[in-house]
Amino acid sequence: MKPNIWEVMKKGDGSFEILHKGELLRGSIPAKWLEAELGRYGFCGQEYKDIRDQLEQSGKAKIVL
Repeated sequence: MKPNIWEVMKKGDGSFEILHKGELLRGSIPAKWLEAELGRYGFCGQEYKDIRDQLEQSGKAKIVL
């Protein structure tokens, strides 16, 4: 069984991708919709803020559950 790993990556065009267990779930997400898209998967509030912090620092965020 693969670990429960979520990844969010910022693409060169400024949009985002969401991956779960290495598989692309959503791609080409505009920045203004990222919070809503992550909310669909249960990432909101402080979790969303932590993801945004990671994205600002390195362009990607990794969440291991």
